Amino acid sequence: MDWRLTLLYLVVGALVAAWLLWRFKNRRMIQMTNKLPGPPPLPLLGNALVFMNRPEKILDKIGELMEKHGDIIKFWLGPELNIVVKNPTDIRVLLSSSKVNQKGPVYDCMIPYIGGGILSGGPTWRSHRKIVIPSYNKKTIENFFPVFNKECEELGKIISQKGSVTFDCYDDVLRSTTQSVNQTLMGLSKEDSENVTRLEEFIFITHDMYNLIFDTMTKWWLHVPPLFWLLGKKKQQNFYMQICDELSEDIVRRRKKALEVSVPSEECMGIVDRLILSGELTHKEIKEETLTLFTSSQEVAGKIAAGVLLFLAHLPEWQEKVYKEIIEVVGPDGPITGDQLKQLENLDMVYKETLRFFPIGGMIQRTVMEDISIRDGSITLPAGSSLVIPIHHVHRDPRYWENPNKVMPERFLPENAKKRDPNAFVPFSLGPMDCLGRTYGTALIKTVVVWVLRYAKLEPAGSLDDLRLNIAISVTSYDGYNIRARPRNERING
Repeated sequence: MDWRLTLLYLVVGALVAAWLLWRFKNRRMIQMTNKLPGPPPLPLLGNALVFMNRPEKILDKIGELMEKHGDIIKFWLGPELNIVVKNPTDIRVLLSSSKVNQKGPVYDCMIPYIGGGILSGGPTWRSHRKIVIPSYNKKTIENFFPVFNKECEELGKIISQKGSVTFDCYDDVLRSTTQSVNQTLMGLSKEDSENVTRLEEFIFITHDMYNLIFDTMTKWWLHVPPLFWLLGKKKQQNFYMQICDELSEDIVRRRKKALEVSVPSEECMGIVDRLILSGELTHKEIKEETLTLFTSSQEVAGKIAAGVLLFLAHLPEWQEKVYKEIIEVVGPDGPITGDQLKQLENLDMVYKETLRFFPIGGMIQRTVMEDISIRDGSITLPAGSSLVIPIHHVHRDPRYWENPNKVMPERFLPENAKKRDPNAFVPFSLGPMDCLGRTYGTALIKTVVVWVLRYAKLEPAGSLDDLRLNIAISVTSYDGYNIRARPRNERING
């Protein structure tokens, strides 16, 4: 017999043996989920071939499977069982349970950049989150408003002077939110904030870095180290990791040096100082959590704020409502407070519609630590499986959202919201691993909008009907946030 044929038999035999052994070891999980609908899996590969699409098409494929099989489906990626749950009531039960409070395996793709902490859900996430939580409470955030007001007023002036040209407002908004985050959560002075190592480079490569992470999450072949290297992904990863390391190192170095001179008051302290002063983290862990909370604050706030401005430019009647409300509640000038922002109901509706349309996480994954049942015990998710919540699809389910692909802030009017299952809107996730910075981000984003509208009248560039979505962890506008702007006549004449 030819040695090559012998080798082939041995390889095939080894693979079959491995598959049979895996099925034996996981027979309980397989038996428990046999009745769950989903595409039929192949030996060894599972349903991996079903998801051999461009990353932005992955959510579309999951949407197709749910349309065919229902609100609860399963699929296998090799040996990994994923159970997708779309029903809002089931989502609340699952995400609120202590049995599902670990991030899923896809978050391992973030570890090279940010370590195994707060965002990636490693073993230290709970203790590290507890340390930084005080920087996100209402009292501390109120003390951050002087920075918010100063940076956002400057942004309003910049945007109002753009003239009649079309521009992507995300670039200017991102620079503004970055400065606000640096001078609050990062604890930096204005001078330090403007001179952080590789800052400008970092904030504009973040999108590409997230694309690489999402590629790694969604393309199973990139989990094979030789392929990851041969396809040039390792080189890209190393490039991004170097920038991340130098930026976080500089921020932490500056704060350590500043703390040798004085310690901020408890009510004004940023997260970097808390991590340093806790004495519980290594230098490497401090850097990783610093980068985590930096990029998940300035970048996310920048995207959502740009989305609000984009929608206001395309919805002149809502822009007028929001602007009039700002003048009535806050006035045309002067600093803004958190209590005033809470009174801006029209702005809040546009903000929520932006979060619905552009969710921060298009899809989230959790590891099921213990068996957990839903629907009066008729369905059980077995320990060891991964729970997938397709937030993008929940936010566009026509059973809860009329004309779900249309931008309609009025859907958040109280009389409309009360008709809808409240769990059909989960922009910040739920449970113990919900979004840490939701209150901080909301305050910063709304302050951005108030100051921009005080200075500028926004106008559309193109049509919302032509808006294309890009999905790379979060959902964004594929073609940018393009608008036009001109100074408000009231301010010129005044």
